[in-house]
Amino acid sequence: MRRGKESKETGVGAYSDVVGSVLQSSSLSHGEIRFKLTTEDGHAECLKYGFIEPLLYIINSRSRIYHATEELCCLFLPFVRGKKVVTFHHVSDSREGRSRLLYPIWKMAAKIAVSHSDMIIAISQQTKEDLIRTYGIDEKKIRVMMHGPAPEFRNLKRSREKTIGFVGTLIERKNIIGGLRAFKLFTEMPGTEGYRFVICGDGPLRGELESAAAELGISERIEFIPRMTKDELIEFYNRISVFANSSMHEGLGMTALEAQACGAPVVFFRDARIPEEVTVNFIPSIDEKDFAENMLRLIKDEEFRNSHLKSVEERSLEKEYPKALLNMYSDLLED
Repeated sequence: MRRGKESKETGVGAYSDVVGSVLQSSSLSHGEIRFKLTTEDGHAECLKYGFIEPLLYIINSRSRIYHATEELCCLFLPFVRGKKVVTFHHVSDSREGRSRLLYPIWKMAAKIAVSHSDMIIAISQQTKEDLIRTYGIDEKKIRVMMHGPAPEFRNLKRSREKTIGFVGTLIERKNIIGGLRAFKLFTEMPGTEGYRFVICGDGPLRGELESAAAELGISERIEFIPRMTKDELIEFYNRISVFANSSMHEGLGMTALEAQACGAPVVFFRDARIPEEVTVNFIPSIDEKDFAENMLRLIKDEEFRNSHLKSVEERSLEKEYPKALLNMYSDLLED
């Protein structure tokens, strides 16, 4: 068995590690194909790890199952000999970013995935519905398998700092500009002196967001951190007071779940398209002012804060997901 992997510490890329841990605990022989379609390390590296090496690996592989752990890994499905599994994390649209190539390539990869895969994993019921509506896929071909954060993401009982946090790619649908405006309103409220907004992630909107922070007059209280290791992320989640989930569309929203697993309450916009089963313990906000007020209440009202964290520790998908994934592999091998 082979799995296509994009390298990241959290979110979509880290999902491959979830699949890898399931395979390692099973009796299935497996390997890994490194896949990295980005120019952040130069065009030569993008060509090498985004096209040449994955294609050569697949052409020479005799694996019975190929699992593309995200949509872009599907570019090579026509060359795969064995059974093909694809995980869809969400159905992308033009708000993904300003890159001239990323969205068109994603659309092409998604169409290849739909036409060449034997099974599709949707990480939420919402993603399944989006796939059926967008591509007209037979629902029998789709299995919904929701997975939770890796077990390393847990509450370490650290002292909380005067920090509001966000983790994610800096693209339009993440609505980070809305988070900045909400934080601006937050800083104008009594008792918020000394609080900072730390944004972990990189993307095409970095420059615009820095300019927006300057225009709002909050630059000195905003910090951008392009990357963190997994250990740094876990520590970050355990130090922040609130996770500001400003995103308007998520197939699942793993970073918010990771933050919550580490004891940080999550504020989000009520009209955001995020699966209901994910937001059950999030604090909904009707607008940016309400978002700011909810952040303040979470900081000041300990009873309110704890009421939105209590059930997080009781909820676990760690046992359900491995069983469902291995059953799906078994079904494919029996066909």
